[in-house]
Amino acid sequence: MAQNSDSYAALDLGSNSFHLLIASFHDDKLRVIDRHKDMVRLAAGLDDDGRLSDAAQERALESLTKMADRLRGVPRRQIRIVGTNTLRAASNANEFMAKAEAVLGLPINIISGTEEARLVYLGVANDFAPEKQRRLVLDIGGGSTELVIGTNTPRQLESLPMGCVSFSMRYFKNGDISEKAFKKAVNAARQMIGPYVEPFRAQWDEAVGSSGTIRSIGKILAEQQFSEAGYISADGLEKLKDQVLATDNSRNLNIPGLSDDRKDVFVGGFAVLYALFQELDMQGLHVSAYAIREGIIHDLAGRLHHRDKREDTIKQFIIQYGIDGPQGNRIADLCSRFLPAVANHISTTESEADALLRWAAQLHELGLAIAHGGYHKHGAYILGNADMPGFSRQEQARLSFLVANHRRKPKQLNTATYGVTADWPLVCVLRLACIFYRRRQPKKLPEEINLSSSGPDELSLSIPEDWLNINPLIAADLEDEAELLNKSLNIKLRIERKN
Repeated sequence: MAQNSDSYAALDLGSNSFHLLIASFHDDKLRVIDRHKDMVRLAAGLDDDGRLSDAAQERALESLTKMADRLRGVPRRQIRIVGTNTLRAASNANEFMAKAEAVLGLPINIISGTEEARLVYLGVANDFAPEKQRRLVLDIGGGSTELVIGTNTPRQLESLPMGCVSFSMRYFKNGDISEKAFKKAVNAARQMIGPYVEPFRAQWDEAVGSSGTIRSIGKILAEQQFSEAGYISADGLEKLKDQVLATDNSRNLNIPGLSDDRKDVFVGGFAVLYALFQELDMQGLHVSAYAIREGIIHDLAGRLHHRDKREDTIKQFIIQYGIDGPQGNRIADLCSRFLPAVANHISTTESEADALLRWAAQLHELGLAIAHGGYHKHGAYILGNADMPGFSRQEQARLSFLVANHRRKPKQLNTATYGVTADWPLVCVLRLACIFYRRRQPKKLPEEINLSSSGPDELSLSIPEDWLNINPLIAADLEDEAELLNKSLNIKLRIERKN
């Protein structure tokens, strides 16, 4: 199907299904251009050691080959591919992602459970008219379940490791169904939900559910007139439970409205929803046609139209950790000024590098909230492990690496995060900018000070002689930096004094 420069694409590599959505906006409303879904059952391919089987990888790559063909014509910067629970958990996820990115020709962003919850909420919120009432959103995926409360924006988010594939495999092995197995599954789900109930219980005016499991249950209840269309009632769930437990195996679930391709994972997902109704004292749930894919597209469109959630997160961190904002902005501006000098020698795109440098500069003193000694290490740890709405795991790892290396002896990349490489020229830009503003002087650096680079390990600073003479401490710091970079990274930094 033809696309154009107004097209956006979201590819969700879920634990049960891979979903592709291509859409555009008309009067701020999403207009679907194309959809495609494959039941890949990625989570079913995890063995006891958490390794993704060759068979599961082959199913996934076969699906991605079709997805790659459909993505042709959508501008690259308007495509976002996310991996969720199974790719977060698989011990050999890096191996699979290398193959998958080779097929797609695009990067895969692994997102945290809370970021998944935020994107689900964003998608569902755009399926309903904006209202001030509080909304509970539930999403049951293949390997995780997201719970969110908010109004126009999410306020409370949780992601729990239970889903239709994982619970079907764990409690209904070989598809066998019994009342004992169902009770065990429901109790296990309730135990997972229990510690998080109080912040959610009775905190909403309207409950909404998304995902294949919930839409499937809604369709079944409507076809049998157990609930009105687009709604799941507690009474309807009880009637459906009787039907499920009257069957001995998932292959024999001949329930009106249940598709054949969902039978294998239906009971596990149903048990999770049944437990949610019990623990949260729910009487009913509206069914949304929107889910994480729609949320990804709205989020991506926001990034490209100056409504980037990541910017909000950075601002929140500055406030939360009491960071010196003006100092961070001074260093960020100098990083942007120096970046073009090394742009041809980095693996990161220049626009992405500019954003990463700016955020790293604004947050480089984050660790001072913990201790002055080794504050760069403290800041790096927070950035690598905190929930940061809008950011993927890879983006957080890159930020963490920059902040860890903005001072003292540079340390090699210490992360197993796929797709994150040590872009040392970017580190050098941030380190130099920090040196120039170490005294926190409010004046901008003279335009006569310039950085140039003839290669990834060759840097040259051109600085007026008279400026160096009136700033002897900075001059000494720059000489020390040149020696340190040469010794630690074999990067040569020349200080050229201009008359």
